[in-house]
Amino acid sequence: MTSNNNSLDPEASEETPLFQSTVDAESTEESEIWEEMDRPWPASFERSVSLLSSPMFGVEEVKHFTKSPKPGNMRLADRRLMSTPIAPAGALVRPLTRNKSMDAKTNILSGDINNLNFKQTKEDLRKQAQGAAKYRARILKQQANLTQGGSAMEKKRKDSEGKATNAQCIFNMSNILMGVGLLTLPYTCKVAGTIGGIVAIVCLAFTTWRTSILIGRSLNGDSRPLAYFDDSPWTTSIKPGSSPEARMRKPISGFPDIAREAFGDVGSFLLACVLYFELFSGIGIFLVSMGDHMHTLFPGHPASIYMMGAALISAIPVILLRTARLLSYLSMVGTVATICVVVSVVLSYLVEGDITERIAQTIPDSEPPYHGAFRIDGIPLVFGLVAYCFSGHAIVPSIFCSMERPQDFEKVVNISFAIVFVSCLAVALSGYMMFGDFVLDQVTLSLEENSSAEFAMTILTYLMILTAFSKLTLTMFPLAIGMEEIFAPFLSTERAVEACSILIKVVLLFAALLVAVYVPSFSFLCSMVGMICTMIVSVIFPSAAYLRLFGPKLGYLESLVYWCFMLIGCFVAVVGTVLSVG
Repeated sequence: MTSNNNSLDPEASEETPLFQSTVDAESTEESEIWEEMDRPWPASFERSVSLLSSPMFGVEEVKHFTKSPKPGNMRLADRRLMSTPIAPAGALVRPLTRNKSMDAKTNILSGDINNLNFKQTKEDLRKQAQGAAKYRARILKQQANLTQGGSAMEKKRKDSEGKATNAQCIFNMSNILMGVGLLTLPYTCKVAGTIGGIVAIVCLAFTTWRTSILIGRSLNGDSRPLAYFDDSPWTTSIKPGSSPEARMRKPISGFPDIAREAFGDVGSFLLACVLYFELFSGIGIFLVSMGDHMHTLFPGHPASIYMMGAALISAIPVILLRTARLLSYLSMVGTVATICVVVSVVLSYLVEGDITERIAQTIPDSEPPYHGAFRIDGIPLVFGLVAYCFSGHAIVPSIFCSMERPQDFEKVVNISFAIVFVSCLAVALSGYMMFGDFVLDQVTLSLEENSSAEFAMTILTYLMILTAFSKLTLTMFPLAIGMEEIFAPFLSTERAVEACSILIKVVLLFAALLVAVYVPSFSFLCSMVGMICTMIVSVIFPSAAYLRLFGPKLGYLESLVYWCFMLIGCFVAVVGTVLSVG
């Protein structure tokens, strides 16, 4: 074998490789981050938002989820500046930092032996040629073993990730759905009455349950139930569309990718803007929650002062805590707090019962009845609050892709929503029956002020502060990485990206602080986010994308149901927002 442009592969030298393929197990993570530079924005969304999909991650997983995009605009136009040989078919290549030895190897590959800057014997060339041949044969063999139902990189990525059992996925999905929005459910019964609150919970639970299933089917690439297929969409040997038993379309692995498949790059861009705005709004909500709970513990200062202090304290981990071990445990705090809230509210009602008469004695001019059945004027606000409680659909693809058996996804969704629905009803009814119309927009504040178990409720309040702090820190990462992705192509070094990352986080944090200070109502913020963002992400978009992808294959009645989801979602989003703001 002679040394010409195409006969030697740069991977032949194991000391200082010039290129690296995605099929190499050691560089899978780096290859994925590198590949993001060639994909439309937001290429990093699915990777970074995975940080919110589980209460516990290993340190290496956290490093992967929070890794910044590569600096430099390394798209095709820039890559052509490098004179490179042809890489193995199907491999993704990336240039590394060049040095003298690399330049020498490039000279070898081009056949210009006379221009070498170091001594190179014929024996070395022969060994390099043999190594290149072995490497090429190994790569071609690996590619030949890949199935037809997915790309090599997708299969490698799925194989490299840790798979979750059904029980783990149920726990993760339930935890995502029952976030801080759970605190407002007793307040929804105050605003719309007991019947109005229950109706809103039932309607939104059913709608978001169904749209979660639609997302799973869109990811699977077929309108039939996932249990219909015996194989995983990532490992199937049946080419999509090749037979009635095959999936109709290729599988999809990300939330913005569903929008891109259904509505093109413009649709994906608009959806990404809504997703990132929802994350940004969540940061403001967490600051308000911290301020309110700290004001309850230390009423000597207004809540806005505590919000500012919380923002300053949060800036430390947000800026400095890049991939520290602590990040892998932060979301567990939210899981513990959620369980504590449900247990505390239900047990407090079972032990203390209706305490509205006792509270009324401390409030002048309060007259019975202290419980309302139905109040129509509060319906718009309530639908926004309940919608925010059932938000979390952006994390659904991460859970779907992490499953050992994606065929069981719908079973996981059914069980998860059953748990969440029962928990939401329990909290809403227990909290409202105990406090009545005196309940605050965060039930934990009412527990702290009125429960006889003062010490336990104080501990719960501190836990809620820590929960809001941990969720703020975690939520900042996918939001900041999405913004970094916009600026990274114009930066030249890792240090510049790091400095840009710090600046982005500071700006986002204090922008959220301005929102929290000027709109300090927890219930109003949750309702606005629920009516605008959650209605789009969790109701309107899944239905519209599903109809776009599989409309001709659906029955008339099924299509009508999803059209109703879209129209009602649009109506609630627009009318509810106007009425609430007005």
